[in-house]
Amino acid sequence: MTKKMILALSLFALLFSGCKKDEATGTVDTMYMSVKIDGIEKQFSAVNARWVDGGNFLEITGSNGSMEWLTITVMSENTRVSNGRYSLDTSGPNMLGIYAVTKDNQQLNVTATGGTHAPEDALNLEITRINNSSVEGSFSGAFVSVEGLNTLKVVPIANGKFKTEIKAN
Repeated sequence: MTKKMILALSLFALLFSGCKKDEATGTVDTMYMSVKIDGIEKQFSAVNARWVDGGNFLEITGSNGSMEWLTITVMSENTRVSNGRYSLDTSGPNMLGIYAVTKDNQQLNVTATGGTHAPEDALNLEITRINNSSVEGSFSGAFVSVEGLNTLKVVPIANGKFKTEIKAN
């Protein structure tokens, strides 16, 4: 084989081997969170998840520095969060979604959570893969800003997808 062919095959192997889970360490090589927020495509540069509150709650966060972040927390009371579909409208675990962005020295926070007086808020989460060290899935909804019983702003959340490691506490 020529040196050019060996180099080409090496580059090809390197390119297609970077997107998998390392079974020896349990780490996820490709982590991402992408979502359309208020009609604008977002790719979060830092993505992580962790078990909280004794290991039953799952918190998934994507951020772009300290200027923008989105967090979804699933709060299961008795068992760890598992594969499945979760919604604010069902009798499953409580959920909380928060999107925060800082622009021109002002911070906008919008949320989705069950039991509020804002009929517009919604959060739908599907976890397609989960184990003790990684999670993958999709989400959508409508996050709101409220003042008392008045809804001030509704922010549509669409086409959300994520894959990340779950960090130990």
